[in-house]
Amino acid sequence: MKKKKEKFNLRLKRRFFTVILGLLFSIGSPQLMYAKNGITPQLIEEAKILFDREKQLLNARINVDWNMQHSLQHPDFRKRISVEELQYYEGFVESDYREKSKQNPHISGSFVPSLDYIKKNKYKKDPLGFPVKRRYKWSNDSYLTIKSYSLEKISISRDGKYAKVTMMLKGRQRLNPAIVRADVEFSAQYPKTDYWEKINGNWVLTLLSTPVNTSGTGILKFLVPKNKKGWGKIEFVELNSADLKLP
Repeated sequence: MKKKKEKFNLRLKRRFFTVILGLLFSIGSPQLMYAKNGITPQLIEEAKILFDREKQLLNARINVDWNMQHSLQHPDFRKRISVEELQYYEGFVESDYREKSKQNPHISGSFVPSLDYIKKNKYKKDPLGFPVKRRYKWSNDSYLTIKSYSLEKISISRDGKYAKVTMMLKGRQRLNPAIVRADVEFSAQYPKTDYWEKINGNWVLTLLSTPVNTSGTGILKFLVPKNKKGWGKIEFVELNSADLKLP
């Protein structure tokens, strides 16, 4: 009788420890998963802030708000490039473009107008000479119109200083009517990545990628405000919308 009682107590203890271990595992597993991937609550909060900054940027591009676009640039970039210059070059201009133009003055297309000229000529001219409002240059294809976007992923460096935000741009693509001799339009979407750096507690744009093109390539073309080759060596932690629990 005594042995039966001891065996019964032993079974109870084993079951008790099994339940306790199960509870600990169920509570700790998300933390272990996040720790393994490098995702922490602080990193998630930073990603949410970045997502909000990216939304401000994309909305400013869609709504052609040059002042907002300029305010989100790196402070060193803003010191060198005015709102008017950003508008004149449709959102794509290097911080040292004037210096570079002086290095190759004889190359075709290298002529750079003065700042006074840019301020007096904010708008393009159509074939008839009428001003055409400058818009953000989403693509080299003038027949692409971006209307909305969605988050693909956010990558933040482990030291919290650098980040990449990849969005899926959605809009309408129209084939050049002069080539196809018809009015053909269809839905289109392309990925685009913006590069951010944390300066004085704020996330600001530090690299500009090339405009969207139909091949979907994302080659970095414009480096602002200085060469950032070290980006390729940075170790990033990637988060998606599921990690952020976005609505």
